[in-house]
Amino acid sequence: MAADRLGWSLLINMNVGLWGVQLGNGLQIADASAIFESLGAEASQLPLLWLGAPLVGLLVQPVVGELSDRTWVRWAGRWGRRQPYFLGGALLAAVMLAAMPLATRLSQAVAIYWVLQLALNISIAPARPFVGDLLPPASRTLGYALQGVGIGLGAVSAAGLPWLLGPLLPPAPALETGVPAAIGMAYWVGAALCLVSALWTFWAVDEPALPGDSAPASVRVEDAANPPVAPWRAIAQAVTTMPPIMRDLAGVQALTWAGVYCIFLYLPNAIALNVLAAPSRQSPSYAQGIAWAGVCIACYNLVCLGVSFLIPALSRRWGRVTTHALCLMAGAVGLVSLLWVHSPYPILLSMAGVGIAWASILSIPYSLLMDQLSEAQSGVYMGLFNGFVTLPQVVMSLGFGWVMKTGLHGNRLWALVWGGILLGLAALAMLRVAEPTPAETPTPLGNPRALDPASK
Repeated sequence: MAADRLGWSLLINMNVGLWGVQLGNGLQIADASAIFESLGAEASQLPLLWLGAPLVGLLVQPVVGELSDRTWVRWAGRWGRRQPYFLGGALLAAVMLAAMPLATRLSQAVAIYWVLQLALNISIAPARPFVGDLLPPASRTLGYALQGVGIGLGAVSAAGLPWLLGPLLPPAPALETGVPAAIGMAYWVGAALCLVSALWTFWAVDEPALPGDSAPASVRVEDAANPPVAPWRAIAQAVTTMPPIMRDLAGVQALTWAGVYCIFLYLPNAIALNVLAAPSRQSPSYAQGIAWAGVCIACYNLVCLGVSFLIPALSRRWGRVTTHALCLMAGAVGLVSLLWVHSPYPILLSMAGVGIAWASILSIPYSLLMDQLSEAQSGVYMGLFNGFVTLPQVVMSLGFGWVMKTGLHGNRLWALVWGGILLGLAALAMLRVAEPTPAETPTPLGNPRALDPASK
């Protein structure tokens, strides 16, 4: 790759597409429940209706990761290894985002939601090894930190779209399907942005060509050093040979994402009904509380953006293991502190702790793992690593409703506190992980040109 395509230009261009895909992901996190409920779903059904997200991720990401390890595609004179999957998934996601607000039955909306999850996971699976392919080891912590920026910007954009578009729409309160008009328009705008951003990254970033061969071809599969095998067999082999750091991080990731899932499931209603004490869902104060919850979601994602820029420097100072443990503990304190909050603005301070944790969750574990992987197998291992993210969410979807009913008595605030306790346990577990010895000095944040090996 030419030197003038490296540095900050590369870092920005490779994350534009991820921003668009995460905008689509943020829309379904923020608004899928509202669409389901507008079509007749009960609140008690939501955890099972959300099951598609972790379950599809668990099944799809290892397969797509393994396939992207072995497949190179040449199209219009350009080589692609990860990006054909990324672009194909984004195209399908854009179609499903556009269709979601038009669903007229709950079963139809759930079916679209599952296909949307399939598309999003096809796009997201190659994104993590994409960093390992394009950046040298010394720059990967920075690369994953900037992926966190892209993810955070996507979430903020998704949270803000209905608010921004609402004043521009006619006074009709909802679409014919019952979905709020602002949410429907946000999905349609999000579909366009998802597709355009993925195309931007596809055309702006060149992936390396097939090693040892530059002859014209439409599809080439690596078959010399790594003969092709069935994806499920390759995944099974990878399970038995996973690197030690991956096993060490398994428990940390499981506790972390069980805690995070409590936020996904219960934060808006917990803020409206339990923290701000709205008397019922029909009261004006409930609508105000839900709106303020959207501000809170944007707040912790904005904090995530700022902290993501600091992660490389903090990791150099304290080490990645200690930095991640401290960030997780900040998230734990933020969630537990909601027990003593009873007015809107102090909630933002609690959300700052969640944002600090979120920045680290999206970057440091992947940086630690990628340093121990070869590029030839980074996709399949990153897909397997996603199992430590999705399996806890599957368990939560299947079983946490019973915990809420029998142990927490339906109190959503206590569900968030339980999430904070899980993040605290993850922080303690992280301290048991040995700090890897870096092979190279990390790239200074202020010198992105150092990403070019030829410049050293």
